[in-house]
Amino acid sequence: MEKLSGTSMDLVQENIKKLKEIFPEIFIEGKIDFDLLRQICSGGGVQNTEGSKERYSLTWNGKSKARQIAQEVSTGTLRPAKEESKNWDNTENIYIEGDNLEVLKLLQKSYHGKIKMIYIDPPYNTGKDFVYKDNFTDNIENYKKVTGQISENGNKLTTNTDTDGRYHSNWLNMIYPRLKLARNLLTDDGVIFISIDDNEQANLKKICDEIFGEENFVAQIVWERKRGRDNSARWFSKSHEYLFLCAKKKDIFNINLLELDEETKKAYKNPDKDPRGNYRMLATWARGTQGGVKYDFIAKNGMYFSERLWLFSKENLAKLDEENKLIFRGDNIYRKLFITENKGKIPETIWTNVSNSANASDEIKEIFDGYIYFDTAKPIPLLKQILKIVSNKNDYLLDFFSGSSTTAHSVMQLNAEDGGNRKYIMVQLPELCDESSEAYKAGYKNICEIGKERIRRAGEKIKTDESLPLENREKLDIGFKVFKLDSSNIKEWDTNTEDLQQSLLDSMENVKIDRSSLDILYEILLKYGLDLNIPIEENKDFYSIGGGSLLVSLNQEINNEVIDSICEEYKKLQEIDKEFKTTVILRDNSFKNDVDKTNAIKKLEQVGINEIRSI
Repeated sequence: MEKLSGTSMDLVQENIKKLKEIFPEIFIEGKIDFDLLRQICSGGGVQNTEGSKERYSLTWNGKSKARQIAQEVSTGTLRPAKEESKNWDNTENIYIEGDNLEVLKLLQKSYHGKIKMIYIDPPYNTGKDFVYKDNFTDNIENYKKVTGQISENGNKLTTNTDTDGRYHSNWLNMIYPRLKLARNLLTDDGVIFISIDDNEQANLKKICDEIFGEENFVAQIVWERKRGRDNSARWFSKSHEYLFLCAKKKDIFNINLLELDEETKKAYKNPDKDPRGNYRMLATWARGTQGGVKYDFIAKNGMYFSERLWLFSKENLAKLDEENKLIFRGDNIYRKLFITENKGKIPETIWTNVSNSANASDEIKEIFDGYIYFDTAKPIPLLKQILKIVSNKNDYLLDFFSGSSTTAHSVMQLNAEDGGNRKYIMVQLPELCDESSEAYKAGYKNICEIGKERIRRAGEKIKTDESLPLENREKLDIGFKVFKLDSSNIKEWDTNTEDLQQSLLDSMENVKIDRSSLDILYEILLKYGLDLNIPIEENKDFYSIGGGSLLVSLNQEINNEVIDSICEEYKKLQEIDKEFKTTVILRDNSFKNDVDKTNAIKKLEQVGINEIRSI
């Protein structure tokens, strides 16, 4: 009986497998022959750096370590917290507390290639914001110490000051492995949006070019975050921030058009009372650098137009003429674009009318009875616009710097408006609130508590908003499952202990004493690569996961009755589908002895169950 792997996806081994599929000839006795790989790829754009140490790249102190960190496996797990969740049994939304680096590692198997859109609003590295310290260990009870908020001596260390000497390097070392891992989670047509300001935007662009590829950069959007001029500014009044948009594969990524606003609709008129409705007049000839096709043209009314550059092919211009969609004004031709033909507006790279930071504060105040417990939140209209541009109604969305949970709020709001079933995964480190803050005084000990409470209140508010379609509100998912990052539920035999006898006795019971069956089940889902929302059915002998794809017994004693029950369940599943296969997972130390374990395995194999794992 094989042991279930206790680690997250091994990205190095996964990449080696891919290399072996593409270039099997470079593997000599199981090792990669890099010289042979270089020869095979010679002339195909592979840079030969031999003999030269100079090359185009972004480098900094710690980059090699940051790259290594992204590839290291995690032995942690996500423990369910049903008591802090909402609508646990029915919701498909997920809220995770913990260091997002480790969480991203743990999500690799279950959500690899499944996330359509990622939005993050990471620390801007202003010298005042929180900087993550990536030193996760199996015991993470003290978040302040783990995340570098305090030193071993208890001194506060929450900022990344420019006196550090590695001001930019620290930020780059934080963001780099997270973006590496994030890319793996995107669907092939998926994208990531990243909010940033001037402090690190240049470095972020270089990092995104490296991780996603320059060819997959889509846009750098300028968002007007502040209205009005600040005359107290020393040089310029700063009114904007940026949104970086990168695709996993830009060639298959599709932009959704934005709805026509009222101002745009006013430009459509019908002066000649065309029965087809209102239209706009658009030029048919090319200007400046637009390009175009050169030819002369004779309209069906006999008018002749000398050779010039046109925006349409001759055939398409003639087709518009046949459909009576051309208007002749002197020596120029215009086309009619009917409002019914306009499916929407292509997004622009400057967003001046998509709410602002002051509005975001008002949204927080409205949710929390006049208090602003989070002063760096993004406004809901900004997130809604992002969602409209890149998401479809059933997509998975991820925010691993979720803060006050604006993204979750926006997902629920948009679903209520358009009837969508978008699902979110929020990830946030439980950074402690300052004891002098209004949030702390109100009972919120960390940022996660604020974020979760906002989702609860926002969901109920949206449900009762009668301006929204009733049908959409009735089916709206306003719940969320809470999970918390922790060490594995399974104990490892500690060979370094001084008391070897006690260690041997402890290893007899390999599940930690404070962990529940639900804890273990969800660790199995993660390590087996299953969605955290997969259906789980429970009976007295075993759990059936995903309609029977996994049958798991965590009983303290696994006897013939338990094994027979599993066999009977498998027979029922095969009656429905003869090709159905399942995997059985059993607690290794639940058997009385090795003979009982061997007999159980043989009985399972006799009914056709060959995938048997133990924990």
